[in-house]
Formats: sequence, structure tokens, C-alpha cells
Amino acid sequence: MTLSLSRRDHLMRRTIPPVAGALTGARSSTCLKLSGSISSSLCYWQEPRKQKFYRVLTLVMSYSSLGDRRLMGFDKTSKLSFINSKIIFYFGPWVIVSQLIYLYVNYSDLNFDILGIIFSIFPASLLSNVSYLLTLEWARYDHFAALTNNTLKSYKRLIKSLFTEIHLYTVYKDNKTEFVKRILLKSERYTRWTTYYLAFFFIISWIGWISITAVNNYNNKELVANRTARLQTCVFLWLPLDYSYDFRNWCVIHAINIHIVWCAVTLMATFQSLSNIFIFNIIGHIQILKNMMRTDFNEDLSDEEVHKRLVKIIKYYSFITRVFKEVQNAFGFNVMANYAQNLFGNSIVLYQLMYGGRENKMLYTTMIMAYTGGPILMSFVLEEVKKEAEDLPEVVYSMPWEKMSVQNQKTVLLILQRVQSVFEFVALGILTAGVKPMVSILKTTFSYYVMLENTMSVKS
Repeated sequence: MTLSLSRRDHLMRRTIPPVAGALTGARSSTCLKLSGSISSSLCYWQEPRKQKFYRVLTLVMSYSSLGDRRLMGFDKTSKLSFINSKIIFYFGPWVIVSQLIYLYVNYSDLNFDILGIIFSIFPASLLSNVSYLLTLEWARYDHFAALTNNTLKSYKRLIKSLFTEIHLYTVYKDNKTEFVKRILLKSERYTRWTTYYLAFFFIISWIGWISITAVNNYNNKELVANRTARLQTCVFLWLPLDYSYDFRNWCVIHAINIHIVWCAVTLMATFQSLSNIFIFNIIGHIQILKNMMRTDFNEDLSDEEVHKRLVKIIKYYSFITRVFKEVQNAFGFNVMANYAQNLFGNSIVLYQLMYGGRENKMLYTTMIMAYTGGPILMSFVLEEVKKEAEDLPEVVYSMPWEKMSVQNQKTVLLILQRVQSVFEFVALGILTAGVKPMVSILKTTFSYYVMLENTMSVKS
């Protein structure tokens, strides 16, 4: 006989305890299906490989040829990811060269709107290629590996150890205190918020470049037919066919550009998200280290136990500094490229936003949010590492060292000497990344914009 719905629910409630039911569901799904904020919190406290967020992120990483997700303990990537990574590998550098050739051949015939598109897109094309060239796919080629050997090695080590050593879950699974749980929750939330921000605005920018240019062409079809206006697209490639006035040829090149721009925004958003993930986890480790210094010596301990805890602090601090240096090596070039792109490219985007056609306002607004908002976000995150580590010497000195043995006091002195170093992210050993450099770049960008505005007004 078939049980009624209410009778069946009653029996299930009697036979399956609520907690057991939730845990059973967790084995088959990524997050526990509970109501309210508890659901997301329990999701954050799971092993990262079981979380949907990281599974999707690593899939996109492999799809964008930013690394093999098998290094992180996941299954083999799909054939689509393999094919797309090969397309990026061979097609990416050619896109840069082809844009330069197109600009050289057609410069004298291009109007203001087309030049604005080219000079806005080209720096972003360079940035996406930089993100790609510094990853694992090029490590197989000796002439590239020789140029960026430290970057490639550091990036590979970070990717392999993210879920086994670096992620805060590795601390939480052995030390499930309320403090560690709170730090892990905060880190995971910030990780997701920043990733969702980047993904949203980069995808909106991609949609804008694909759709708005097509709408502009439809609105200007009579001008195009009279050859008084060119057909717009997002990436102007030099090809042996006329797509400036021929709609059929334009459809071909625009279809290609849909994939080109999608790969570019995916590369940039994913690479910046990966760097944010490592930095947020480093910040969490520093907070846990300071909590260890404040709380591990408040009880009566033997000299031997105090020594063990001091050695543990030294090893933990050494681990944090090592990971930070690896992140600096792996992402320093990309941070420098982001700042350079903002320095030279954003003045043109800003000019287009102010003086371009009304139909392009939304296009350049989303571009500003993605290509300037991302580095600003990155600068605040990198600044937070420095701020979080600034008071480490004071925290070490506040330890009850006066109650320790002479040998342990010497160990505390050694720790105090080590923590004097500043956690500043120095890109390529040249540029100290953070809020102040980003503010300086924004000021310089605005100066370039004013200079460009004055130059254009004089010419007109």
C-alpha cells in the first residue's frame, strides 16, 4: 500500500534523526541543505575539494589553461577544457600580433570610435596573455621556463599545496576551536565575495562588448552601406577579408571574437581570484598565529612544553613567510601588469566614457568596474596582509617571556627578531603593491586623461 505524505514524513522523522539526515545529504551534495545562514557556514567548514565553489573554480582554471586541476586532487579535466587550453596556447599570442598589424595597416582610415575600441581592448589583451604566459602550460617550453623559472615553479607549488597545506581548513580539521572556525568562515566569505564581484563584472563586460557593438552596427547599417562608418566589433584582427563593411564577413569575425573575449575575461577573473584566495588564507594564518602567541602560554606549563610551543610558533611563522614569498613570485608579474594596464589604459577608457557616444556609456562603465575595480580590490587585499602583520612584534613581546626559563627566553628573542620583517607585496622586486601605489596610479591616470582631453580639444 502507498503511505500518505503526512504518514510517510512522520515515519521518516522517527527513523532518521535530523542531524544524521543532514550528514547523509552532505555526502551526496556539496553543501548541507539547511535553512538560513547555518547552511552556508557548514558549507565553508567542509573539506574544500567537496565544495562546489572550488570544484567550479578549478574547472574554469583548467578550461582557461591556468593549471591542471589534477594537481589539486581533482579528477581528470574534460576534453573541452583540453581543446580550449590548446586554442588559447596557440591563438593567444597571435591575437596580440594581429591587432598590432591591423592598427598599423588601417590607422589612417579609422575613426574616433574604432580607435577608442582598439586602444581600450589592446591593454586588456596584453593583460590576459600575461596571466596565461606565467602559468603551467608554458613550463614545458625551455625558452619560456628560463625567462620565468621562479614564477612557474612557485605557481605550481602553490596550486599543488592549496588544499593540502595552505587552505585554512588544514588548520581547522585539527583544531576546531571557535576562533579558528570564525577565521575560516571570514576567509571563505571574503573569497567568494571577491570572486563573485570579478566574475560578475567581467561577464557583464563580455556581454556588453558582444551585444552593444552588434546593436550599434544595426543602428548604423545605412552609414555602413554608404561606407561612411565601419562595422564595430570588440577585437580588430588583421585578416585577409573585409569585415569593415561586409556583414557576412563581420559575422564570422564577431563569432570568433565572442570566444576570444570570453577566454580573456575568464583568464583575468580566474587568475585574480586565485591570487585573492592565497592572500586571504595567508591573512587567516597570521591571525591564527597571533592568537597562538596570546593564548598558548596562559596556563602553567613545564619548560619542555613551553619550548615545544615556541618551536611550533617558529615553524608556523616560517611556513607563512614561505607561502607569502611563493605568492609574491607567482603573482608579482600579474600584479605589475594590472597596475600598468590601469596606468596606461584607463585614461583612454575614461575619455571614451566621458566623450564617446551615448550607446557606449554602459560598455565602458562595466569595463571600468572590471579592469579598475579588480586591481583596487587586489590592492586593499594586499594592504590587509601588511596591516595584519604589523603588530606581530608587539604580540610576541606581550607573551609572558619573563616567567620562562633563560633558554626559552632566548627562543622568544629569536622569534622577536624574525617577525620584524614587513609583509609587503613587492611585485618583481620593484613595485610595492597596496593602497598608496594604487591611489598614485589613479591620480596619474586622471592626469593622462586631462592631457588626452586637452590634446583632443586642440586638434578639434
